[in-house]
Amino acid sequence: NRRVVESLVKCGAFDPLHANRAAVWGSLDVMLEAGASAARDREIGQGSLFGGAGGEDVPAPPLADAAEWTDRQRLEYEKEVLGFYVTGHPLMAVSGLLERYTDTTAANTEGKEERDVRIGGLVTSFRETRTRRGQLMAFVTLEDLEGPFDLVVFSEPYAQYGHLLKAAAAGEGDEGPKALLVTGKLEGGDPPKILVREVLELSRAEEKLSSQLRVRIRSEEATEDRLLALRALFQARPGECAVTLHVVIPDESETVIALSSIRGVRPDAALRQDVDALFGRSVTELAL
Repeated sequence: NRRVVESLVKCGAFDPLHANRAAVWGSLDVMLEAGASAARDREIGQGSLFGGAGGEDVPAPPLADAAEWTDRQRLEYEKEVLGFYVTGHPLMAVSGLLERYTDTTAANTEGKEERDVRIGGLVTSFRETRTRRGQLMAFVTLEDLEGPFDLVVFSEPYAQYGHLLKAAAAGEGDEGPKALLVTGKLEGGDPPKILVREVLELSRAEEKLSSQLRVRIRSEEATEDRLLALRALFQARPGECAVTLHVVIPDESETVIALSSIRGVRPDAALRQDVDALFGRSVTELAL
């Protein structure tokens, strides 16, 4: 059955024989036909699946030349076939951000009931429904590296964040499933329940949750041209995040200057890259 063989390839059953799942996938037609042909030969006495008519070995058809599946593709196929991941987890790539911006995990909820917490993970199920008053709300399952949470999203937060939850549930975007940060009141249960108040894409956490952008430069780098260019970069991206300039004389001192002419910036990745490029090295740092 071709479908069974396809599922075996997707979940890695043939990895001990051929580690490149994409190559095995691309060779299925040839391999299946070769197997069927050998079976027919065996039935009429002309050979077997592993031997020729005279008992000699029959070489297996060569595998197709194919680039290996990306981590995302491999994991998505494993989850599709088995319902869980085998060779990793999509959240491992962002585990550092999750550790920095969350305060609770599925395995670490004890003593936090009835308190506001911030969790992070992937949406694994989504169900939209209506309240008795006809307003939309949703029940969502969000999974972190340690287990699931049940999210209850009432009508008011759903009106504001429903589009993020829907997109995350559908796995929209070229980069695959989007990890979310969710803030809300923790209730007991197994899995633990969160009454959702806010939802944020994890990729925007630094931009939205950081309270200060620090720029640390050496004293000789603080030229008039560079400082004017730095101010122009900040003015082009106004926001809520405060900015401080740290001017360092190595082994002597560090002077912290609050930029009074800049009320705040939007510290997204593009701004930090532009500032780093201005000085030819990494000089930016975000603080919570």
